[in-house]
Amino acid sequence: MTAEGGGGSASRGAGAWNRLERRLTARLFAAVAVLAGLLLLALGAGMTFFSDEWAFIETRSLGDPVDWLRPHNEHWSTLPIILYRLMVETIGIGSYVPYQAAVVLVHLCVASLVFVLVRRRSGPGPGFLAGLLVLLFGAGFENIFWGFQTGFDGSMALGLAAMAVSDGAATRGRAGTVALLLLLSLMSSGTGLLVSVAVGVGWLLDPRWRRHVAWLAIPAGAYACWYATFGRSGVATIRNPFTLAALADVPRFVVGGFGEAGASLTGLGPLGGLALVALVLVGIGVRVRQRRVPGLAIGLVAAIAVQYALIGLVRGDLFSGQVDYTRYTYVSGILLLVAVSSLVGRPRMTGPARLRPYAVAAAASVALLAFAFNLALLVGGRGLFLDRADMTRALVIAGLRRPLPAETDPNRTLVLVPSPASLERIVKSYGDPRTDSLVPWAVRPVPPGVQAEADRRVRFGAPVPQPEGD
Repeated sequence: MTAEGGGGSASRGAGAWNRLERRLTARLFAAVAVLAGLLLLALGAGMTFFSDEWAFIETRSLGDPVDWLRPHNEHWSTLPIILYRLMVETIGIGSYVPYQAAVVLVHLCVASLVFVLVRRRSGPGPGFLAGLLVLLFGAGFENIFWGFQTGFDGSMALGLAAMAVSDGAATRGRAGTVALLLLLSLMSSGTGLLVSVAVGVGWLLDPRWRRHVAWLAIPAGAYACWYATFGRSGVATIRNPFTLAALADVPRFVVGGFGEAGASLTGLGPLGGLALVALVLVGIGVRVRQRRVPGLAIGLVAAIAVQYALIGLVRGDLFSGQVDYTRYTYVSGILLLVAVSSLVGRPRMTGPARLRPYAVAAAASVALLAFAFNLALLVGGRGLFLDRADMTRALVIAGLRRPLPAETDPNRTLVLVPSPASLERIVKSYGDPRTDSLVPWAVRPVPPGVQAEADRRVRFGAPVPQPEGD
């Protein structure tokens, strides 16, 4: 009797400690997330609208629902279009801070959901470290500093939320919630396809959810209807994916993409990243042989493969280095992180006691290297976006000069920004992006060489990037 009572007391004590640890870790992560958000906003001070953002500013209308459905490139971008147009119409473009705050806020949601998903699988400590890595995920700096990337980040957040809901009991209500989340994810960017693949494969391999898989026909059917009516035109403008040349690009993009995803979590470069992916595949094989099919992990790996296969099909001949773009590594790295957690579960110290310190030291070294790698990329990405801001402001300055040089066509696009005539209309309606009304001190003077190049582009035309081989 005494022994049984002591065991029950110990069990209750362990349970109370686990609950306390979870609460403390959650509160600590919330505090760190707030600080990280403020840090990211401070790092982003002085940036401005870049490239694709001007398409939402110049050519989209809040009052025309058809405009919400036309694809941006190949993406279904209804939700980010509505968000951008609401912001442009209400607060204008005199400051970039609100647009950056929007993408940072969505990024914080992504990191918080990673924290939740990894904590459920691997415990509070690993969950905290995973969430912290994503908060400072320099391997995906485009999706942190570029306000336009609310689309990618929104799709990720909604998809991760669908995975979190799927962790609960397999009920009809939860199935409907997941279907709605995936539909909204699809309406934010093409990344919605990837998280839908992850959830769909996970459900098919999980007996609890398999009977509810018909619910996923709702987002799938909605996407098919959008693609048939609007989306096909976006894909056709970039590259015909239904050719042998496009198919031939898929293997190198998938292998290279997995290498970049693994590198973002290890800091060991693409080869080290592929070694991590190889371990994940071995782990999946072992679990399958043990008849413990890791449905979500398989779904996440499949989603990464689909991502880079689609990039190879649609964009393989567009520019060199597509596979390295951080907007894609943000997605694949985070999906791989959750997949690793799903496979590993709660870390346990096994094996000879004399070897355990070495195992801990090795794991700590990889973690430190991953953090150092991502912090370095975060700082480097900041510098890149500040350079982009210099060129953007230089083009706007040159495009708004009156009178324009005699050689200038006022209706010719400047590629990174609209034409001089469009710029004039935009500034009159929505404000002046040449400075920043909220953080004017952060806007650095345009370097003379950059201004000279912008002046040349206004007079003679901006260079149009050419696909490989052209």
